[in-house]
Amino acid sequence: MTTISDTWLDQEVQEEIATVKQSATMKAYLNGDIQVDETARLMTEDVLQAAQEEEGEAEELEEKLCELWGFIIDFILECPSSHTKIIDLLHTISQFPHIDRVGKDSLETFEDENGVVRESQLWEDLPRFWSSLRDYSASEAAWRWFWTKSSLERGENPSWFNMNAFAATAFKSGPLAGRRLFGNWGCYVLKEAVNPRRELVGIDVPAAAIWMQSAGAELHHFYLTGYKGESSPETWVEWRKAFRNMSNDDTMDATIREKAADIAAAMERASATNERGAYRDLQITLGYVGGQER
Repeated sequence: MTTISDTWLDQEVQEEIATVKQSATMKAYLNGDIQVDETARLMTEDVLQAAQEEEGEAEELEEKLCELWGFIIDFILECPSSHTKIIDLLHTISQFPHIDRVGKDSLETFEDENGVVRESQLWEDLPRFWSSLRDYSASEAAWRWFWTKSSLERGENPSWFNMNAFAATAFKSGPLAGRRLFGNWGCYVLKEAVNPRRELVGIDVPAAAIWMQSAGAELHHFYLTGYKGESSPETWVEWRKAFRNMSNDDTMDATIREKAADIAAAMERASATNERGAYRDLQITLGYVGGQER
């Protein structure tokens, strides 16, 4: 069971991030008192009402969507134990019946997973969620500059780690698996940690460790096949060596050296896993399974 403090939920309501009903609904869902279908219905009531009442302009509907996603993203940042349930909730919402918006303002133009730029559809594309999540991640990445070693030791400001844990969990498996937003994000985090600035080493290396330990093989495959930046097997090996060297650097904090060693080991496992998979795919293509011709 996932727990979240009543104080935190009350604050979300007081700051008008969520309604009392939405707060109670999420608490019941995370406690296992109601199912995901009922949760999705209750959480989206305000959005559906705005969609039914609009006369062409999407301003109020967009506002309700951003409020809904903002509340859900706050859970992602605050409560890592909720991540799997949040993923299920998002998927359930995306399966709601399509709402025809012909003749009305576009909610959002975006590039879908097939690389096609088009209007976002309600509900299947979760309009405004992905752009909101991207904005939040960019903000978290910028704010990590202000985190200090002492604040991390006190357990403060874990939201950057929680955001990465959610992205890695969603990217690895389940209904949101393999999305390019998550893959590019993971590659960015890993790249930033290869040669981290001294003041960010306590932030960037643990974040990279989260990715490699949660979704190492999947991220390695994406890096070689779908990453928007430059990539190569040789660069992956160079990065792995850099983390191995970091793990042996006596000037580094012991915790960081341990994380770097974990990353290097996970990168090696990811390469081996995908090489075995590629070999098997080749054998199947050539008409062989288990050494026998089909």
